[in-house]
Amino acid sequence: MLGRLTAMIAARPKTAEAWLARMGRPGVSARDQAAFLEWLEADVDHLRQYEAAKADQAALESLRGDFITDIARLRRRERSGSSTRRLVMAGGLAATAAAVAIVALTPTLGPAPVEQFYESAPGQVIDVALDDGSRVTLDANSAVRVAFADDVRRVTLERGAAYFDVAHDASHPFQVSIGDRQVIVTGTRFVTALTGDGAQVSLLQGRVLVGRRDVAEKAALDGALVLSPGERAVFRPGQPGIEKAVADVETTTAWRRRKLVFRNAPLTDVVVAAARYSDAPLVVADPSLSRIKVTAVLPLEGEGALADRMAALLPVRTERTADGRVLIRAE
Repeated sequence: MLGRLTAMIAARPKTAEAWLARMGRPGVSARDQAAFLEWLEADVDHLRQYEAAKADQAALESLRGDFITDIARLRRRERSGSSTRRLVMAGGLAATAAAVAIVALTPTLGPAPVEQFYESAPGQVIDVALDDGSRVTLDANSAVRVAFADDVRRVTLERGAAYFDVAHDASHPFQVSIGDRQVIVTGTRFVTALTGDGAQVSLLQGRVLVGRRDVAEKAALDGALVLSPGERAVFRPGQPGIEKAVADVETTTAWRRRKLVFRNAPLTDVVVAAARYSDAPLVVADPSLSRIKVTAVLPLEGEGALADRMAALLPVRTERTADGRVLIRAE
């Protein structure tokens, strides 16, 4: 097992399984492509090994749900143990992608729930399987903190955006903290996002309640806003009031398909959103950008830097500074 893990994180994979994971990442570099071809040509049996690995993975795909459920049951039995885990994950979201987790164990006192921390690097989208069988997809430069207790499954969105596909369990509510609000569900699919000084929750399937109280409180549901599929809640942490609106599902979830969709959005919002995916810091250097609204689709993958694609598709011009920043101004 240790040998396989070492091969996975090596500069150049040596096994068919490792190459399958490497080539499944979005935006595979030309260097990796050349190295992969070199590996295939080095041994006539390598192609057979690679195809066999792909076939094995496809055969196991249908068992993914059962496997996750079984693991969740086993881990739930072990939850009486006391430890805090921190997982830092980096990798692209793809059908054959693999993420490498670095785990640090820190002893704690008392029967505290196991806490896990997941984060994605700038420009990377990762898929995380939680202990209960739920799945979370983290947008670029996003983070969540997970702490499952015996009665409540709690998650906190620390930054960025996250897509949740929650495993149904009516006896163990699933609660996501975003800003100073709580999103309470039992099983559903929804997206949460922290955007500047605001936050929003968009519901794709099921039913959620958005309020200020923790699900463990008796009055947790009092005054909570109920969302139905196709609706979203928009609010500002620290301020009263919450707005219900129609959810733009395509715009809200476009990042999962490696693109950003904007409809009548100020260019400042476009720059802020794109900055999470850019190798170089993007800086709004022109106040007039806030008054210019655009409707556009910005691909997150392709030739050249993201800033260059922005300049080609949007009414902006870019200027690179000596310290590596990219200044964005109106064209």
